[in-house]
Amino acid sequence: MVHARLGVAAENSGKLVSTVRREAKLLAEKGKYDLILVDGPPGIGCPVIASVTGASQVLVVTEPTVSGEHDLERVLGLTRHFQIPAAVCVNKWDINPDMTARIEEKAIHLGARIAGRIRYDRAVTQAQIQQKAVVEIDAPSAGDIRQLWNNLHIHEV
Repeated sequence: MVHARLGVAAENSGKLVSTVRREAKLLAEKGKYDLILVDGPPGIGCPVIASVTGASQVLVVTEPTVSGEHDLERVLGLTRHFQIPAAVCVNKWDINPDMTARIEEKAIHLGARIAGRIRYDRAVTQAQIQQKAVVEIDAPSAGDIRQLWNNLHIHEV
């Protein structure tokens, strides 16, 4: 894992993201890993552009809210601009199923595919407390996450 630690109120930058990605690429080449996952920040600013530059695929995770829908539109505009295939996952989809359907319809209309949905799950907090991944504990959402992963791998580019 390659990461950067920002101080309190420190701003992320495209240069910082590029540096972290470069280090990750070196580590992947050295270890002969064929996959690098980049967890990008929200929005469409320079750090996001640096996160998606050179990506073979982008997974946009959103939530079923009006602001989530708006941010999704902006990010999908960015992926279209850079001609990067995009997939969408709605997190906490069951909090607002109608908005989830609306977001998924919009994503498809904007050229993305739907990769999955993850239900709201209080066990996520328990996983964090235990310092484990959600898929390592008996969490209802673990199956959703596994299905999402499988859907992404089926469509590797």
